Amino acid sequence: MKTKMEKVNAASPDEKKLERAAGLIMKGEVVVCPTDSGYAFSANALDTRAIAKVFYLKGRASSNPVHVAVHSIDEAEKYAHLNDAAHYLAAHYLPGALTLILPKKDIIPAALVAGLDTVGIRVPDNRVIQRLAEITGKPLTATSANISGRPATYSIDEVAAQLGENLQLVAMVLDQGPLKVREVSTIVDLSVMPPQLIRQGRISWLEVRETLMMFEKSKEKKPE
Repeated sequence: MKTKMEKVNAASPDEKKLERAAGLIMKGEVVVCPTDSGYAFSANALDTRAIAKVFYLKGRASSNPVHVAVHSIDEAEKYAHLNDAAHYLAAHYLPGALTLILPKKDIIPAALVAGLDTVGIRVPDNRVIQRLAEITGKPLTATSANISGRPATYSIDEVAAQLGENLQLVAMVLDQGPLKVREVSTIVDLSVMPPQLIRQGRISWLEVRETLMMFEKSKEKKPE
């Protein structure tokens, strides 16, 4: 299969191109698309065969879960159990570089999350992947388009260099041009109490903790 290469405008991506990419995703294919933290392998995160393709392309261990991107925090309710703290953090930081680990709903395949009972949810600050998720109506895999253990990719040339001949296994590449090299998303586990930092990224853990403290204070002020 020959990989389709399409240029996309970050601010106003061509809807027809996105609809074609969404159609491929709905057929179980993998698309490389931009996010706010590099290029990603985007596939239907509810399709186990598509998930397997993503793991194969990355050379990723099946014991290492993959997070998903959705177009809004309200959409996340379909796939995970969100508590008030999750909504509070989302209101402050999403769309943006924050991944929330939440108890998953049964619709999320075990293969995506390595058999865990949680799933990582993101709302990336990038119009392309947001619209893809919106058009498909599905959660999309949001893992970096790289080989596991190697650097994240910020240009299509970097993606091609890492994937080599396996690039032909990608149905479409949405090329937004060179992306700004930025830190990865911060991962916070809200499935436990108190919430735990899993990975420090662009948003500092101190900032997240202060926001959570604000949330706790706001609860105390509410009349019973």
